[in-house]
Amino acid sequence: MSNVEYVKNLIYSSEDGSTVDCVIKFDTVAQELPFTASINDVEEHGRAIYKSCIDGVWGAISPYVPPPEKAPVATTDPVVI
Repeated sequence: MSNVEYVKNLIYSSEDGSTVDCVIKFDTVAQELPFTASINDVEEHGRAIYKSCIDGVWGAISPYVPPPEKAPVATTDPVVI
């Protein structure tokens, strides 16, 4: 079983606060990994990491930032009226 060494760069990744994107370091993996912690994770460890984030164990969580709106796609098709 892996233990969490640390979690950093926390940011809400959903408007309702049910997911938190972060960078996590497990003791059994050499590198840091991107991770999305969720209150609804199917794995118990995902829910536990989410709770520790919400509880402030790893510091403050940055607010949710919605993705930028997509620009309209230009078309070369003629306009038919």
